[in-house]
Amino acid sequence: MMQWLTKDWGLKLISLALAIGLWYYAAGEEDIEVTRQVPLEIKIKSSQMSILKTSVHSIQVAFLAPRASLSDLASEKIFAVHEIGEEVKKPGDYSFRLEARDINVPSPQVRIGRIEPEVVTVTLDELIVQKLSVKPVFVGEPAIGYKVIDSEIQIDPNAILVEGPKGKIEKLDAIATERIDLVGRIRPFRRTVALDLPPHVKALSEALVDTYIPIREELAEKIFEAVPVRVLNNSGDGGRAVLEPNKISFSLKGPKRKLDTLILNDILAYVDLTSLPSGEHDVPVSLRLPEEVSLKENTPLSIQVHLKK
Repeated sequence: MMQWLTKDWGLKLISLALAIGLWYYAAGEEDIEVTRQVPLEIKIKSSQMSILKTSVHSIQVAFLAPRASLSDLASEKIFAVHEIGEEVKKPGDYSFRLEARDINVPSPQVRIGRIEPEVVTVTLDELIVQKLSVKPVFVGEPAIGYKVIDSEIQIDPNAILVEGPKGKIEKLDAIATERIDLVGRIRPFRRTVALDLPPHVKALSEALVDTYIPIREELAEKIFEAVPVRVLNNSGDGGRAVLEPNKISFSLKGPKRKLDTLILNDILAYVDLTSLPSGEHDVPVSLRLPEEVSLKENTPLSIQVHLKK
């Protein structure tokens, strides 16, 4: 036995290495099944028809490939395309069976095992062209106290020609833009944004628009009632001052952020009696207000002042 093992041992080692190599080669050639989700694109040859909807947008495909080719299945270039021929010319539902030739595979060593679903249904409709206005879509809010001035929004172009299935186009009253972020903004700004086109609808011009979004501080009004009127400079010969009324009410206007926090103690209403003689006088009321806040009324405030000795 030992003599057999030691006889021609070199040849035996070579044979063993060849056998192991052949085994690895055979194992590498054995097909392995891998299932992937594959995007499905449906095209239509007829220039008068369009796709309104499809039963699926992607399919499950079982691929059979040798172990050495598995890395090819990680490619993003795997997709399925089916083209509907010119013989289909009427609106309605149309079904077709997917075949292996509809699927783009990255290597000739990769085969198609099965496709799910095998049958796909599409709804076809008449292809039309229509002009639609462009509508900006916003996300978020400007900074507190600021707002978008809707009447001053500018969009160029403000309308576009779109092409698509009649049943879908006729339900649209505008084409939306991609979302425009407003979060925390306090100033006007410009943006070039893409259009958010529905499936199977395409723009017949460049699908980009220039937008101008005006943002300004939000203005507000606030009523203050029974504000005491103070007397300043009552040091002349006019005597003691009697105010009628001694409290007034008025409306202020200004930035909302300031009016929201404005209280009675922040306002000084007063009359200046410098050099006024005794008697009855119609005296204007002055207001000392925070910056950016002003009186709403155009008519100046006034009260009656009686100066008695």
